[in-house]
Amino acid sequence: MDPDYIFREHMTQDEVNKIYLCSPSSHKQCEEDRIEELSGLEIVTIDKNRQILSLNQNDNEADDKVNHLAENVISEADVEDDENEPDDDDFIPNHEDVIDDVEVDMRDFRFNVDENIELENQEANEQVENDPEILDNEEFDSGSASDEGETSHVKRTLRQYRKAHHNTDTFYIGQTFGSKEEFKKLVREHGVKTRRQIRVFKDESLRVRAVCWGTIPKFDDYAPSNDGGRCKKTNEVQPSNECVGSSNVSKDEGPLVKNVGGRGKKSNPEDEGCPWAVLISRKEDTETWVLKTLVDEHTCHPTRKVKGCTATFLSTQIMEQIRDNPTIPVKAIQEHLQRMFEVEVSHMKAFRAKTIALEKINGDYNLQYGMLRDYVEELVKSNPGTTVKIEVEPSTDPTSNTRKFKRIHLCLGSLKKGFKAIGRDLLGLDGAFLKGPYPGQVLTAVGVDPNNSIYPLSYAIVEAETLNSWTWFLNCLGEDLGLEANSNFTFISDRQKGIIPALEKVFPCAEHRFCLRHINENMKQKFRGKAYKDALWKLATVTTTIQFEKAMDELKALNKDAQEWLSKIPPKQWSRSHFSGRAVSDVLLNNMCEVMNAKILGARDKPIITALEYIRDYCMKRIVTILNVIDKSQGLLTPYATKLIEKNKKDANRYRVSWNGEDHYQVIGTTDNQYVVNMDERTCACRGWELTGIPCRHAVAAIWNRAVFKNEGGMVESYVNPIYRMDRWKAVYSYKVYPINGSSLWPKSQVPIIIIPPTHHKPVGRPRKARKRSAIEMEEVTRTGKLSKKGSGGTCSKCKKKGHNSRTCKGQEQAG
Repeated sequence: MDPDYIFREHMTQDEVNKIYLCSPSSHKQCEEDRIEELSGLEIVTIDKNRQILSLNQNDNEADDKVNHLAENVISEADVEDDENEPDDDDFIPNHEDVIDDVEVDMRDFRFNVDENIELENQEANEQVENDPEILDNEEFDSGSASDEGETSHVKRTLRQYRKAHHNTDTFYIGQTFGSKEEFKKLVREHGVKTRRQIRVFKDESLRVRAVCWGTIPKFDDYAPSNDGGRCKKTNEVQPSNECVGSSNVSKDEGPLVKNVGGRGKKSNPEDEGCPWAVLISRKEDTETWVLKTLVDEHTCHPTRKVKGCTATFLSTQIMEQIRDNPTIPVKAIQEHLQRMFEVEVSHMKAFRAKTIALEKINGDYNLQYGMLRDYVEELVKSNPGTTVKIEVEPSTDPTSNTRKFKRIHLCLGSLKKGFKAIGRDLLGLDGAFLKGPYPGQVLTAVGVDPNNSIYPLSYAIVEAETLNSWTWFLNCLGEDLGLEANSNFTFISDRQKGIIPALEKVFPCAEHRFCLRHINENMKQKFRGKAYKDALWKLATVTTTIQFEKAMDELKALNKDAQEWLSKIPPKQWSRSHFSGRAVSDVLLNNMCEVMNAKILGARDKPIITALEYIRDYCMKRIVTILNVIDKSQGLLTPYATKLIEKNKKDANRYRVSWNGEDHYQVIGTTDNQYVVNMDERTCACRGWELTGIPCRHAVAAIWNRAVFKNEGGMVESYVNPIYRMDRWKAVYSYKVYPINGSSLWPKSQVPIIIIPPTHHKPVGRPRKARKRSAIEMEEVTRTGKLSKKGSGGTCSKCKKKGHNSRTCKGQEQAG
């Protein structure tokens, strides 16, 4: 009679010999009569197909009988096969090179197919697994005996048993683990999925045991109490017979409590509780843990309150969901986990699980500062020409090998080359606050590409928007672009704190424009109304100084105080009439930085490396998106320039042109407005051509007249500045941002100084993530069809001051 497998193993800790005998049910438990004849053996039945026989450590006679039984069970054919096999006990198999007559492992295939298809083809898969002619090069075990004292037949049979139960059972006899932590993790998962109170009972250096602590239900007889109530069902010994009524739990039974610690007598948890238990032990001189004992039977009932269902465990179950949708509500996570495991998950536990998952996905805020130099090494290696500067706080201890982080500036090599290829000396500067546990600001420098879209150039993370930080950022920017102190560059900003004196210090000859939107917000604090807004916009959009003076007189007639307030701001910083044409742009708003801040909003609450990677990844993907737009665009000019030219052509039909015989043309409109166009210098009296580089409607009319009388230059597109041409647009985006490897492949920095997080004092209260909106922005909010007054402050009817009303006014006496 040939059993399915015979597996013998020696345990050196307590010198107990065990032999496991399994056979099909048709064999009637594999010579059960002969086994019972052995003296000194204790038979413990686990299930109908498996038996465990334990041998006392000093019973040598019984040991001989067990060995004799094992030899008789193995057939002569199996012994002949073992004799023909080579002796490779000392051979360590390599899973890449070993080729053996083994089964094909289809687990990887099953992970990549639909579950329904898997179930439909289950029978076909089982046939493939049992096919001995298919070679599996990925199988680690070769089938040859590598452990001393075990036959190859036993190993092959045990391996077949493992494969048969690998995809069906969570635990099975002979299951191996690389560490006990791997086993404990599987125990926790099994406890949550089965809704049982499974815990690790013993955790020793050589063995680990897990048992089920679930309570076995006992139904007590309900007896009326003295007060007419009913008795509670309980498994605990009541302190007295008078409190809750009578109970059928006798004093001899005692409470269902498992004593697992302390000195003295220790009760076995399997005696009175659920019998489910599993034991693994470590092989001698190896790091392999083998499952030796398994009682796969529960007598307890499932519960919805599982101790192993912790926030840490739940975070591993929602990792992919959080990665795909980081902003998923906590309520949705809570409902998803309750449906998945059928256990109680509180709102706070779901919130902690999401927080832990986000920390694992985004990285640790503190640890990423120490990895910052390694990240820079990888970034510079993968993107040639990239410049990175890191500044740390000075240390009072010169011998210390740690420094606190202060600021970092990055300029990718491809973005640097692309910006120089544009040929437009214009950059927008802006800052946005970080939302993580460490305060700071993200400073950005953004240009304008040939299609009038944003073109990010460089970015930095600094401690705050101060004169020192902006000076440092501008110095780094000047070194990247090769700008000197006398460079005639053009910058536009929102007049942030410290940026105006920083620009005057680093680039005194540069043209500095102010964002008109922020000037309007400042103006609204004193002068409200659409009339002031329209007057400001007219002053900013006129292109000649004469028109500017006339518009200023109109504002003075409207409100002299408003005119005086606006006159304090130099017009060269906010009006087109005073702009130079060096930037080849008449932009009035710092929209390029506002758009950039909106795009990198998701990076501002991440750890430092994750935030920097977010910005780099956005720049890389953006170039690909623009290249797709370029492939679909047609014509000589970019879509933005083409749209403006078509508009100017339509307006040029209303003008009459007179030629002086040289390069000057007189253009007269329907309102008797007259402009002079110089074709040689490519200028117009309206200064539109000079500011934008695109022929204005007066210039278009002159170009058409030139083509009629001189047969020259009939094509308007040829007079457009080369910045707006398609070939320039393609050249700008021909420089690509390259991806980088993961953190495990980053080169280690040779700098001995370790960067640590900056000092941060946590403020009182909940951290604020939303930007504080101004009163002007809040003014535009509507509720139920009415304009909201929130943030407006109001005006007191008593003291005529803003910020409070008459009911809360405290200056009645002074006002009277």
